Amino acid sequence: MCIFAPFFKLIIIERMKKQILFLIPCAIGVLSLISCGGKGASEQSESAAAVAQSTGAIMSAPDGSIVYVNIDSLMQNYQMTIDLSNDLEEKMQKLSAELTNRERRFQANVNDFNNKAQRGLETRARLAEMEQQLAVEQQNLMQLSEQYRMEMAEEQMVMQRKILQSIMDYLQEYNKDKRYKYILANSFGSNILFADPSLDITAPVLEGINAQYKR
Repeated sequence: MCIFAPFFKLIIIERMKKQILFLIPCAIGVLSLISCGGKGASEQSESAAAVAQSTGAIMSAPDGSIVYVNIDSLMQNYQMTIDLSNDLEEKMQKLSAELTNRERRFQANVNDFNNKAQRGLETRARLAEMEQQLAVEQQNLMQLSEQYRMEMAEEQMVMQRKILQSIMDYLQEYNKDKRYKYILANSFGSNILFADPSLDITAPVLEGINAQYKR
């Protein structure tokens, strides 16, 4: 009987499961910070309406003022964020499903190896060959999992940059008429500890940027 059978049975499978499941929290962790996740279109509209309602009665700040946007609300209700987040989540699910299928095939091979080793159905030379093949397969799966993890992390970073760049580009155009001195990004835990609500331009910016946005 091959002395490495318990190793494959108890260790390799558990390590592969951890590698595969890592993709999901990796992607969801970032998406939860910048998007609405699984909200439907009606819920998104309600959220946008709530933002507009909360600031709708506020008077416009005069030219030259320092104003701010609630960056959390803006990004959460920006249609570009919703679209890109949905695209990224779909890709993440496909990669996770692919790794899961590969892991199942690998586990079947490990089970076959253990069964033959325990029953003495293969020669020691053949078992050694099978063991080496399983080690190579395991390494390939772990490398693929790490590759997917890095791809997802890079795509998340690029997505955030695209959204922020889009917002900054819009604000530059928006400010040509307004001529504000500064447009700050306010959020919970930021350096802005207090801001006069009359300087909050989140609602008009959100309305304008969504109207301008074309997928």
